[in-house]
Amino acid sequence: MPKQLFLKIFISFWLVTVAQMATIIAIPSMIASPEALDPQQRKHHKNITAYLAKAPKLKKAINKVKHKIRTPSSFVKTLEDRNGKLQNIYIIDKDNNAYNGKRLPKDIYGAIVNHEESPTQKMYKFKRWAIYGPYEFTNNDVDYQLYIRDFQHSERIRILRFLSDNPWIMFTIAVFISALFCSLLAWHLSRPIRSLDRSAKQLASGDLTARADNLALRYHDEIGQLAKSFNEMADFVESTISGQQRLLGDISHEIRTPLTRLKLACAIHRRQFGDNVELKRIEQETIVIDKMLNQLLDLSRSTIANQYPVEETDFAFFMEEIIDNASFEAHQANVNLKDNIQSALIIAVQWDSLASAVENILRNAIRYAEQEIIFSAYAKDNQLIIDISDDGCGVEDEHLDNLFTPFYRVSTSRDRQSGGIGLGLAIAQEAISRHHGIINAKNNANGGLTVTITLPLVQQ
Repeated sequence: MPKQLFLKIFISFWLVTVAQMATIIAIPSMIASPEALDPQQRKHHKNITAYLAKAPKLKKAINKVKHKIRTPSSFVKTLEDRNGKLQNIYIIDKDNNAYNGKRLPKDIYGAIVNHEESPTQKMYKFKRWAIYGPYEFTNNDVDYQLYIRDFQHSERIRILRFLSDNPWIMFTIAVFISALFCSLLAWHLSRPIRSLDRSAKQLASGDLTARADNLALRYHDEIGQLAKSFNEMADFVESTISGQQRLLGDISHEIRTPLTRLKLACAIHRRQFGDNVELKRIEQETIVIDKMLNQLLDLSRSTIANQYPVEETDFAFFMEEIIDNASFEAHQANVNLKDNIQSALIIAVQWDSLASAVENILRNAIRYAEQEIIFSAYAKDNQLIIDISDDGCGVEDEHLDNLFTPFYRVSTSRDRQSGGIGLGLAIAQEAISRHHGIINAKNNANGGLTVTITLPLVQQ
């Protein structure tokens, strides 16, 4: 397909450049243009001059000519209402006296003076109008000069004179035109991209139904093609994960059936032949497999976000039952659990998900602690900081970054017999990520492990 987005950007910037150049070129020429008559106006003035030269009666011809000059504009009519009739032509004799013997107005007198200083000049700009002339003619062997007031160009002259005296305004106009075109282009391009960004964030947060909306799809360029590709990708991701869920469910069902039969066979064998080491080993491995299936399904379900409602609650209230259960388990393991939770820490939680994550970490700490576990929660920079520290054997530094990887186990003290199958911390990380938080682990000064969870607080 043609690169329409490239053409849009290229043509838009090209038009902006052309508009700026045209503005820069046109405005000075517009400012200079009133000083020279256009051909039609020059012809009109020559016809008037020729008519006056041939008129047998000059006074009568002057009255006729007055009606052939362009009609005054509205603001000139207002001046006429205030100051009486405004003349549009003036006949001057060789002594610079008015033909009708009346006193010349200041603008006509100023034009006469300017002409004496610059004989080649034929146009004189004043505040409210322009004066053209002098046009020389002879009537009845008497030499005269004709000056014509041009009321039609008055407003144009005022605006152009103002622009001429203030060049920064022309620069401002050019910048404004450029900003207008560029802002429209930026809005046109960024609007569908923002829409795609929202859809991508929804998909990344776990909403597998997120798709690019019609705003992005209706663009017939690279952005529209990107939106279609995004929807195809989202369809593939959704079908893949849904297939994975069905596969895990089927595997769980299929494996649990022979596991149940195996447990039943072990029970029958014990009843018939009594207990022995091999039978105990078979039952132990059966329990491990069953536990692995349960945790694997929990991990798979935890990767699909937004399945549970989100509610705001005080963290101390949220932890009450969890701390009670953990204290009971710690007491059975001869470990002392100390908790220090700051009050008024409001968080948004998916209750069961976050509770399972914290319980997994606490159980790990109870399993490896020697004498004491410290659970603390406090606010820092609008974040909830949770520290769970034990005084156990800790973890070698090279293993810390992999603790939250599924099925990863430390090969020393945290082996399969004591440390499970390596899915508990992975499930916890999925839950923390879904709450827009961070989880990490490090060795502490007591030789044990400290797991730190950072969650956003709800702004009150």
